[in-house]
Amino acid sequence: MRVSQLLPAITGASLLTAGVGSAQQNENRDARLLRLEAKVASLQQHNQTLSKALAHANKQEEVANRELDAIRLDLEALGTYPLGIDDERLKQAVANRKVLEDRNSKLETAALKLTNQVREYLKTAFAADAEARLNVESAIRGLDVELGIRHKPRPQVDFGSLQEAKIISIDSQSGLLVLNAGGKQQVRIGMMFRILRGNGQIAEAIIARVRPDISGALVVTLEDTKSAVRLGDIASIKTIK
Repeated sequence: MRVSQLLPAITGASLLTAGVGSAQQNENRDARLLRLEAKVASLQQHNQTLSKALAHANKQEEVANRELDAIRLDLEALGTYPLGIDDERLKQAVANRKVLEDRNSKLETAALKLTNQVREYLKTAFAADAEARLNVESAIRGLDVELGIRHKPRPQVDFGSLQEAKIISIDSQSGLLVLNAGGKQQVRIGMMFRILRGNGQIAEAIIARVRPDISGALVVTLEDTKSAVRLGDIASIKTIK
């Protein structure tokens, strides 16, 4: 066979081979493109999942922070509270502290307003009775002491007993009730005391700290959450019937 006769056949075979190779490349490219698109879709789905997980984690963190703040408030209110106490007593201690804080804040605001108004009045009251004026100024100084504006002298303490002790101080940070009876009066840690006002019981408290002449108690039950324990209330040991 002549070369001129073989040339068309060779050319056709070459074109066929080239066409097959090009089709194979296109097929490979399409397959790779599909794989890449599937991978992109998978990554997008994964990204959405991570975004949802992050949002959920942030929400959980906010909840955890709120719970942590509540726990810190409980711990601050309890101080060195004995172990093994239940949640209800925690709530009572915190409730008592909140009532005291609200009451003290309102009293401070009202007292400061009153003293400022009285001072302004005294500037114009030239004809006021001298003795009455001194009494008013003395009362203002006493109020300043209670508000912490002036240095407060150490009070004289009359000691109480197991049957009748008096609330002589309330710690503003922990809510601890300070009684004017301590180790010398046979007060012991863990004793339960009834807190009385007038003819009725307003709360119960447990002794958490004892010093020779004074002791500290924490409220465990409050008869009325709107009526907190106050200075001057009476503490009497709770007897088991």
